[in-house]
Amino acid sequence: MVSFRCYDPSSDGNGGIHSWYNSLPISFRAEVDAVIELLALENNLREIPEVKALRGACEGLTEIKVDFALKEKKKERQIHLRILGFDGPAKDEFTLLTGFEKVSHNATYGPYCRSALKRKCGVIRDARKAKPCCFP
Repeated sequence: MVSFRCYDPSSDGNGGIHSWYNSLPISFRAEVDAVIELLALENNLREIPEVKALRGACEGLTEIKVDFALKEKKKERQIHLRILGFDGPAKDEFTLLTGFEKVSHNATYGPYCRSALKRKCGVIRDARKAKPCCFP
């Protein structure tokens, strides 16, 4: 089983990935919670279609896809949330670094990958920056 850790260098538990998560509408948080709960039951995330190793400028990161439909005024809108993270710092752990809503193009990834890679370096230097997740 995978143990999730959350990047959060703050002392109050509201920084890092929690800042993004806490800013989401409750319905979005429910979708994130469901995906994380299911992934936590898996032995190997590499075999899950919603989990994908990234390449290029995002090399060294893995994305977790949280895709769902939201009904708005008789219309359905597709929501594509992405959580960037990496395997570690310890065996059978996965650290959630940052999250964002993906828009229609992949250019969205650039700033989030840069931020996630910096956070990853911080966790590798000091694993205390990746505490056990307090959600779901």
